[in-house]
Amino acid sequence: MDTVGRNKKVIEEYIRNQLVEDKNYEQLTMKELIDPFTGESVKKGV
Repeated sequence: MDTVGRNKKVIEEYIRNQLVEDKNYEQLTMKELIDPFTGESVKKGV
C-alpha cells in the first residue's frame, strides 16, 4: 500500500468520526420546544 492510499483511509476515518461527533453534539445542544413530559410548549424565558 502506498502513502496516498493510507492517507486517504485516514482522512475518510477522520471525516466519519467528525460527522458522528457533530451529530452527538447537536443532540446534546438541541432545545426542546415542547416539554416531553407534559406536552406543553416551553416558555422561552425559562
